[in-house]
Amino acid sequence: MSTTEIFAVCHVNDVAKRGAVGFVLARRDGDSTVPFPVVIVRQGRNYHAYLNRCPHQWTRLDFQPGQFLDQGHRAIVCGKHGALFDIATGHCHDGPCAGAALEKIEVVVDGDDICLAGVELAEEDGLDRPENDEMPQIVIQPD
Repeated sequence: MSTTEIFAVCHVNDVAKRGAVGFVLARRDGDSTVPFPVVIVRQGRNYHAYLNRCPHQWTRLDFQPGQFLDQGHRAIVCGKHGALFDIATGHCHDGPCAGAALEKIEVVVDGDDICLAGVELAEEDGLDRPENDEMPQIVIQPD
């Protein structure tokens, strides 16, 4: 029997209904850690997580920090190219990468914690990179 490790990222109330929050986590890559930018989107009681990279040119989705959704809060939008992605599936339905999709990350709600599964995260952030200066950083703790 195999067990999937989950990593608590934030409290369920840290992501507003019809809202999105970005985090820069640390992902294991062999013996080192690399930045792992993610966005968690909430639709009512459902949470979705994606790698914070547009498949068009691998730029961050939030051209302005913290801005991930269109004005109607119905789609994830790439702030640089205007591509629109379905919140539930991550599929691009409009823009230069139409037909492509965001990299989905499995979300598990454990009590009041939003957790990520299926990725091997480091248990420390330790990422002091200029790209991350305007993004919230957190300490990841395995559940």
